[in-house]
Amino acid sequence: GALALDMMQTYLNVTQPGVERRIRQQENGSDYLYFYTEKHAMPDGTKWVTEKPISEKVYVRYLMESDSALHSVRKTKYRFIYEGCRFELDVYPFSADHAILFMYSNSADTPVPPEVNVLREVTGHPAYKNRVLAQVQAL
Repeated sequence: GALALDMMQTYLNVTQPGVERRIRQQENGSDYLYFYTEKHAMPDGTKWVTEKPISEKVYVRYLMESDSALHSVRKTKYRFIYEGCRFELDVYPFSADHAILFMYSNSADTPVPPEVNVLREVTGHPAYKNRVLAQVQAL
C-alpha cells in the first residue's frame, strides 16, 4: 500500500541571490515534523539542496519570514513501489483531477501503474515547480 504524508510548504523571503528557502510541516502520526530547506542555484548552472529537521519553535520563527507574494502549498504525498520502482504522487487540494507523479528509476522503460492516466510529461517544466504552484494555486 501507499504511504500518505500530509504536508505544507511555505516559501521564505529571499535573503541571498540564487538561494530559495522554504520550510515544511509534515504530518507524522498524531504529531508533526518540521524541516528547513535551501535550494542553491549557482551562476554556472550547478544546483544543490540542503535540508535539516528543525523544532516547532524554529519553524514558527521562520513563518515570520514567509514570502507574502506566495501561498503556502498544501499537498498529500503518496509514496509507493510499482514494478520495483519508487513513485511519489503529489495531490493538491486546489486540483480535483490533476496530480504530479514522480518516478525514481534508472530505466526509461519503467511502466507507469495502469491506474495512472499520464496527461503530460512535465520533467524540468518550470510551471510545475512547487514555488510556481504556490503563486498560481492551480495545476
